[in-house]
Amino acid sequence: MMIVVYSGSFNPFHYGHLDILQTLDSLPWVDKVLVVVSPQNPGKSPSIYIQTPTERLEAVKKVISDYGLEKCEASDIEFSRTPPIYTVETLNQIKALYPDDDILYVSGADCLEKIRRWRNARELLVNIGMLVFPRAGYNLLEIAGQAYEKYPEAKIITMPDDYMPREISSTEIRRRRDSGEDYSDLTPVKL
Repeated sequence: MMIVVYSGSFNPFHYGHLDILQTLDSLPWVDKVLVVVSPQNPGKSPSIYIQTPTERLEAVKKVISDYGLEKCEASDIEFSRTPPIYTVETLNQIKALYPDDDILYVSGADCLEKIRRWRNARELLVNIGMLVFPRAGYNLLEIAGQAYEKYPEAKIITMPDDYMPREISSTEIRRRRDSGEDYSDLTPVKL
């Protein structure tokens, strides 16, 4: 079975996230999509969160249900862990739950570009692997090539530019919400 893991703060969940989930749900070679809600990104201040981890998890569950994403499953696997929570640790925990299955971590070209700064990047790229979506302003094939130069045994699957998700700013959603402006064009979730 092929399991892809899409994790994030989802602070809040927006249409760019939905684009990725709909694409993953439609890929014939993907059997399961674990949508891991991260309670606290180690690189971000706790003050930026407008919803609790449980509220963000419930929002993800609602979107999965509302949009009929049959392969997708919301996960709170990180909720019981003590911060800082690192991606590779979560992926190893998932691999232990599904030892006979293939697992890929879903990311954007921007994250792949910075991967060498991540904790245990080699372990993530070699033992797990990445499925990478294009992002505006990033040359995904060039970035993947640089990753292969550093980690020749890496497993990286790049999505074509046709699969570029909408570029949406969570900061802009939070700004509009806080100022009482309409943000419904950016997120399917009422905050």
